[in-house]
Amino acid sequence: MMKEGDLCYIPQAVQLFNEHEPYVITTHKPIAAIYLGEQAGHHALLWVWGRQMLAQRRHVYPMEEQC
Repeated sequence: MMKEGDLCYIPQAVQLFNEHEPYVITTHKPIAAIYLGEQAGHHALLWVWGRQMLAQRRHVYPMEEQC
């Protein structure tokens, strides 16, 4: 279970979108984002590329901790 502020992993070919801007971005390579919370039960709110974006929650994975 991720919580606000966790670093997360978004794989290649995932669609990111914003409710306030009328476009969809598809990732061309895996990216890292900051998890901001859950929206509408099946979307993850993320901070990526300097803006808030949404992605389907099933495409968002917690970043593994390495020691």
